Amino acid sequence: MGSAELPSELIFEILSRTSLETLERCKAVSKSWKQIIYEPSFLPLHCQRTNSLFGYFFQDVRRIAKFPSALVSCAPGAAAAAAIKVTWPCDDMEILASCDQGILCCQRRICYNKRFYACKPATSQWQALPNPKLRYETDAVAIVVVRSTPLRYIIARLYHSETMQHHCEIFDSETWAWEKIECAAPYGEIIEYCRRAVTTAGRFFHWLTVNGNVLTLDVKRRSFRCSPLLQCDPACKWKELVEYEGELGFARMVEDGDRREMEVWVGAERKVVVDMRGIERALKHAQPVELCSSTVVFLRSADGGGFYNIQNGSFSRVEVPNELRNPKQVFRFRSDGEIIDLKGGPRRAFEPNSPTPDKIISSGLIRMTSLAMLFLFLGFSTISH
Repeated sequence: MGSAELPSELIFEILSRTSLETLERCKAVSKSWKQIIYEPSFLPLHCQRTNSLFGYFFQDVRRIAKFPSALVSCAPGAAAAAAIKVTWPCDDMEILASCDQGILCCQRRICYNKRFYACKPATSQWQALPNPKLRYETDAVAIVVVRSTPLRYIIARLYHSETMQHHCEIFDSETWAWEKIECAAPYGEIIEYCRRAVTTAGRFFHWLTVNGNVLTLDVKRRSFRCSPLLQCDPACKWKELVEYEGELGFARMVEDGDRREMEVWVGAERKVVVDMRGIERALKHAQPVELCSSTVVFLRSADGGGFYNIQNGSFSRVEVPNELRNPKQVFRFRSDGEIIDLKGGPRRAFEPNSPTPDKIISSGLIRMTSLAMLFLFLGFSTISH
């Protein structure tokens, strides 16, 4: 029996019980399967049946090298979300990028140096990475999982030099090394500050530049292209790239007299129109803070705010720490609870509690202290004799 002969209700039931890894592959099977996976009712049910997490990491950016962050869950899996809150490190760990397979790329300042990490918060796993050449400050970072078994992920880091020209380094977990590639972006096409990358087709990273163009990196071919963003309206107050059902789109806020609308476009086609004034009145003057995805807006209000689904008009109130009610960055997060090998390669057994960066640093200090005490003891013994 071919997949076209299966009733859509049966396909929905099967897909809602499949693993997160398999689900990503199923999006490419057919257009009908892809539409089922992107239905508003599918994601909460899939999270419930597979005990997976879905939410957003909110992060603030402060001047004194502090980056307070927290996971705000918007689907079942409260126990796992609570465990992440306990094991998540302190404010000196900066989230740089996330992907839908539950892996984050982070950076931590240790004394006067910085260290890159890959981590899976759902299983409290951390893996220190080789550092790129950090002569210049990082402008943008993106991460994508290109293979799950054995795990292989790629991290792209963009930075610019004094010439205002972008440069790029790519880390491949398969080679466990960084490589520099040419970034053929026009002069001055700098990535907008605090803007995350949008990933499509598991191989393309897209960033919005200050000039309103889209900078795209093909991680498979190691090549760049720069293209103009369509639909520029004089009444547009802000715009942002989004993923819309697996394709690259963008959202914009249009204000013109009494009109205040948020629109989501894919190419030259307008997919979604939302009357923001109506939402703000209905939800006691709630203000939009961040477009978390093409269909979810985080709204801030006096009691903390929540997530508004612009497809079905539903609102999910959540508890957000006071310092993160107006986040500078929002990272989409989706993860299962499977322990993985962040170094890639053949699967190996792992201890349930992998060391966090705090434990890694603490254990290093303990070893250094033990060695120092040993040398002092040997020195005193030599003097006494």
